[in-house]
Amino acid sequence: MRALYLVGISVFLTTMSLFSFPDRDARGERVENFVALQSRIKVSLSQRNFQEGERIPLHYSIQNVGKEVVRIFPAGDFRYSFQIIIKDEDDRLVPPLEDPEFHDPVLKRRTTVVNLVGDENKEISLHRNESFSKTIYLDEYYSFQPNKKYFITGYFYPNYTEDKSSFLRSENTASFLLQKSKKERNFTPIAQSLGETGVITPEETIFLFLGSEMRKNWESHFKWLDFSEYILAYDRFSSVYIDSHVSDRDAVVEEFKQYLTSSPSGILKYFKVLSVDYPSRNDARVQVYVERMQGRFKTRYEYSYSLKKDEGMRVGYWQIKNLLVKVKK
Repeated sequence: MRALYLVGISVFLTTMSLFSFPDRDARGERVENFVALQSRIKVSLSQRNFQEGERIPLHYSIQNVGKEVVRIFPAGDFRYSFQIIIKDEDDRLVPPLEDPEFHDPVLKRRTTVVNLVGDENKEISLHRNESFSKTIYLDEYYSFQPNKKYFITGYFYPNYTEDKSSFLRSENTASFLLQKSKKERNFTPIAQSLGETGVITPEETIFLFLGSEMRKNWESHFKWLDFSEYILAYDRFSSVYIDSHVSDRDAVVEEFKQYLTSSPSGILKYFKVLSVDYPSRNDARVQVYVERMQGRFKTRYEYSYSLKKDEGMRVGYWQIKNLLVKVKK
């Protein structure tokens, strides 16, 4: 009878262990593996087709589909918690522009509870049916080729700083087709037909100027500049250029070109012409919104280009003579 009683207790305990909740940590909270049992993540894009130079926002959504409260701890740099695998139509992996490196030497859990407020949360609590969303702009971290289709799978690490082995994989795969820029298709024939029309607008000049920088076509980039005036907008070179003998100024300009090609303000990722006005018949001013990446940081600018009509051999062209830069917050 005693043996039968012990067997019954053993079966009961085994049954309870099968249906019990996961272990708790020292503070009585569910361990991070519990997140995978109660949560689902999805990735989505706002559209199926994007053009070159267009923003590509990927939307992450983490939803608590269980009955228990889920606690997640996104890292300060979201790229550790929200990881992405992108493959092209040939099933080749697309690498990020820069691999993340963790700079925090002390990997410890943050204990300040903040619920669904802002993008830099250290700890988030999700109750039943609540969700947390994060938008990641893929164009800032990956380089895509036009006329190709890409497929994105998302991975979420609930607490990357303490547990790099526990993660969730997105239930779906998002995809998009990158198309060649319409502006580039429109402006390129204009530039090629200058011999017939002899006319190019200041807006087209800026588009070709910045577009050639994005493609690192420096020969095309520099032909739109009047270096004798443009170099004066850069304090580092202006005084040297002015103080140099006329025969030595070409050498200063060559050094200035090397400086421009080194991307001192960061890599140009996006630009948009905002407005064009004409202070005089032979002068124009073009306002441009610009986004640049320096390492993992994005900076937004408003550029004001001053242009003048080319009075030399290239009648109908405009040359850039000055640049004013304002950082946008």
